[in-house]
Amino acid sequence: MTLKAKELTEKYRLHEKDTGSTAVQIILLSSQIQKLVEHGNRNRKVNFNKKRKKERWKDVPAKRALLEKNARRRRFYQYLVKNNSEIFQKLQSEKDSARFLGIKDKNA
Repeated sequence: MTLKAKELTEKYRLHEKDTGSTAVQIILLSSQIQKLVEHGNRNRKVNFNKKRKKERWKDVPAKRALLEKNARRRRFYQYLVKNNSEIFQKLQSEKDSARFLGIKDKNA
């Protein structure tokens, strides 16, 4: 877990051993997604085609895991907006960690 993930987990957990609340799960998934993206960027495969050079991920299972984790995080966000919107707004208001958490800016 990254330092930013540890900070955010400490801030948003409900009790000392909380790993299951929605906000904490979003933070943990974001940390895992960040690690997978870094792994994929390190291990790119370049295919040379006659018309264009095409880059793609070499590690297909890691790409699939990344897509699954992104989908799970998106569902957690939808649940949070529907059932506990004030926590979602708190997560969204943190400018320094919004990119880490995968939250898009409302104004952009």
